[in-house]
Amino acid sequence: MNHLNVIHRICRRLAPWLLVFTVLPVWGQFNQFVLPYGKNKVTVNFENFDNLVVIDALISDSIPVRLILDSGVEGVVITDMDVVNELAGRCVRSFRVNAPGTLEVLEACITSPVKISVKGLVPSLFNLIMLNQDYFSLEEYIGTKVHGLIGIDKFRNMVVTTNYDRNMLTFQDAASYRLPARAQVIPISTSRGKPHMTSRVELDDGRIIDVWLMIDSGANHPLLLENDSLGDYKPLKSVEAVIGKGLAGSMHGRFARVGWLMLGNYRLDNVIASFTDDYMPGNNEAVEGRHGTLGAGALSRFVVTFDYSRERMILRKGNKFNQPFEYNMSGITFRTIESHFNVFEISDIIKDSPADEAGLKPGDILLSIDNKSTLTMKLGEVNRLLSEREGARVALLISREGKTQLTRIRLKKLI
Repeated sequence: MNHLNVIHRICRRLAPWLLVFTVLPVWGQFNQFVLPYGKNKVTVNFENFDNLVVIDALISDSIPVRLILDSGVEGVVITDMDVVNELAGRCVRSFRVNAPGTLEVLEACITSPVKISVKGLVPSLFNLIMLNQDYFSLEEYIGTKVHGLIGIDKFRNMVVTTNYDRNMLTFQDAASYRLPARAQVIPISTSRGKPHMTSRVELDDGRIIDVWLMIDSGANHPLLLENDSLGDYKPLKSVEAVIGKGLAGSMHGRFARVGWLMLGNYRLDNVIASFTDDYMPGNNEAVEGRHGTLGAGALSRFVVTFDYSRERMILRKGNKFNQPFEYNMSGITFRTIESHFNVFEISDIIKDSPADEAGLKPGDILLSIDNKSTLTMKLGEVNRLLSEREGARVALLISREGKTQLTRIRLKKLI
């Protein structure tokens, strides 16, 4: 499920207000990270949360932050209110923006240039986009503390490789980078800092279409297709469900399988795809002919390299390349509700799913799965246990209005 689409669109609307300053300290530059003098490669570890890449950074030498590294975002966006309050004095311009697809108004500000450091790289200056409220509750649906997002475009002076199997990022000088053996090179073009590519998809009715996709590493779906771009096509078999969160609450769409998805010469079969109406009017990408987005659910099956200098993405098969794509077999969407991210509340339930048939409800708190306490689990583990084994009977201990009850469900494929 993608909880970042609204932020992506808002960043695009705020981007023209980013400021440019020409007087820079000698230790860095403006708006881009670079490698230290004399080094042509740096490797850093990241944390992986349902294929979202979370990196550590330091703002103004004193504020540690955790940021989602996201190819679908331009710039640096701060969503955590503690950080926003600490940097409030750096705001140079405030904004009120109509949030896409709603009547709600989002308030934000742009800061003067702020120093940001990432381990192993030369610090740089960035204008920050800071939201004045935590409109999106990102960490509730990711399951870990995050303070915002940073676009991969901020590392575009280097070749950036994400190894999802080893949870490692490699930043390399473009001149020293050599194509690995058995790699697939895919041409990309960038629009407002975001990479796009051409792909080919076989829909479930056998129709084969060429699609123009934004590459969105900050979305954990494999593939999202916008209904407006597909003419009269409707999936033959689909499940209505929540596909994301925004200011107006849950965003609804449908999940279905496509026959295959081609990434260069690599073919992914029986891919789970999200189908949505253009729920954000004024979508400029739609005007440009965009059909949807390629997300981390597909990218994480590869070792992924972005080489902006040569306008290309390089893919190598990862350990998960041949794993089948599976979708929620319980019908439950959870969110975390405590600071330690180990208390899981049901936020949504798919109609006619095993959870719905068993009488589970939004607001129920999950206490254990098959007698194993969820206090020792992460959100990704909970989701994985309820999505892996079709036909398995699972015992869920839940708390509802202060009372506990044991509910048994049988997992089944919904699509």
